[in-house]
Amino acid sequence: AVPLDVAGDFALIAALGRGVPTINFRVDYLRPASATDLVARARVRRSGRTVGVVDIEVEDGEGKLIALGRAGYHTRPG
Repeated sequence: AVPLDVAGDFALIAALGRGVPTINFRVDYLRPASATDLVARARVRRSGRTVGVVDIEVEDGEGKLIALGRAGYHTRPG
């Protein structure tokens, strides 16, 4: 789950210019992934004043969907 959270955080870093803490995180594992490279893609769904929401997809080396994640982040500065 950690790489999914990191991908989501970096998507918000690109949008906000700073890192943000995770509020909540959910992962749905769709199939096993062993002995393969994985690619995580994150899409910012909302980047509000206090909360950001990011969807993350993980695919294996053959392009098969392995996992889906959604994370909420606290976006209010300091």
